[in-house]
Amino acid sequence: MSDFFSKMNEDYARKHFPNGSVFEGVTKSVKGISIFSLFFFALLFTGATYGLIWAIGRTVESISEGDRDLLGIGIGICVFFALVVLGCLVMLYLLIKQARKKRGDHIAEAAKKSKLPKSEIEAFERQAVASDCYILNLTSGLDRLLSTGTYSHGLLTRDYIYLANAYTVIRVDDLKACCFSEYTYYVKAGKSSKKIHNLAIYLFASNGVCTFADTTEKAGLALMALLKERNSAIDTNDGKFLPEGAAFDEYKKRILKEQ
Repeated sequence: MSDFFSKMNEDYARKHFPNGSVFEGVTKSVKGISIFSLFFFALLFTGATYGLIWAIGRTVESISEGDRDLLGIGIGICVFFALVVLGCLVMLYLLIKQARKKRGDHIAEAAKKSKLPKSEIEAFERQAVASDCYILNLTSGLDRLLSTGTYSHGLLTRDYIYLANAYTVIRVDDLKACCFSEYTYYVKAGKSSKKIHNLAIYLFASNGVCTFADTTEKAGLALMALLKERNSAIDTNDGKFLPEGAAFDEYKKRILKEQ
């Protein structure tokens, strides 16, 4: 079990949770990603603006010269660059808005997505830095490289579990199910696309909240066993893999209908 779970320690907490806060760490990470993205879109905006000015100039020349063939092409290029500029402006606005979020904003977002009061999200934060909190490392090696969510570990505190996915915190006592589901996505490989198969572990709570994280089979089974020790009513689908699509949807509907 030590391969997948480790106990919280001062070094980890100091590195990942500024001021002893999980969501202060989220704020720092989001701000760093946003600043990098801002730089990228600012460069793209500058290039697209230059291209738009150039295209407008060429279009005006075509009009003055009466060249209708070039006029149509020029207008098309202007529209293209104008759309890129507009798209960049929207992204810059959203990124600036995201970068300005503070800890309280992220806690409010977590409370909304978790369907829990802010006081419980703050209780989770306090438990997260305690020595009895488990750090969940559900993927490793190639599985972690191919994972779609490699940026953070999950956390299992005395009363809550957090898979670092979409700010969702769930009470362990509220868990209805913990199950495996397979999913696929495509990665560009030269001129063709390669289909990647991934395994995820899903959590369903009695309040209708659902969260998931990529996992290996061994790590997922270990987490199921650990959660069952705390809440024996959790359904694990006998550790079987649910294929994405209708089978998974039917299982989810049945589990949440039983609440």
